[in-house]
Amino acid sequence: MKISLTEQIILGLLAEQPQHGYHIENLITERGMRKWAEIGFSSIYYVLERLEKKQLATSLLAKGKEKKQYKITDLGMTELKEKTKKQISERKPANTHLMTGLATSHLINTLELITALENRQAVLMTDLKALQEKMEKGSDVQAARQLFSLSEVLLKAELNWIKSELERLRK
Repeated sequence: MKISLTEQIILGLLAEQPQHGYHIENLITERGMRKWAEIGFSSIYYVLERLEKKQLATSLLAKGKEKKQYKITDLGMTELKEKTKKQISERKPANTHLMTGLATSHLINTLELITALENRQAVLMTDLKALQEKMEKGSDVQAARQLFSLSEVLLKAELNWIKSELERLRK
């Protein structure tokens, strides 16, 4: 069964415990997932309904004004585990936007490239600081700790690359 990246992320959050859409939104925000995943708040409920139609998640009956909660099904867990193993095993570029920009960077002059890299460097430094603050708070969820740890390594590596590239360009 085909599962989109957004569906995989939401199923992963449901695998932790039953959740309602608003709580899923909070987890996505708290874990900084929007830095690498395109999940809009308004699409969360749409994805939950799609997962329910695919029988990968099911909604729990809500009483009165309670928010509708969703939980992962056995089929959803099986599909999520298979997709997870595949995603971790395969190698795909993690920075497709940057790589696409670099592939066409010959269209801009050196000063424009330097400015663009400096702008990216500033954003990365801000992101790294925010990430490290979240890491200090800690998380009981293994997946969150892994995401934070990998993100920190990748941010530092990219900052090192930008630093050396800026030095090369300025010569």
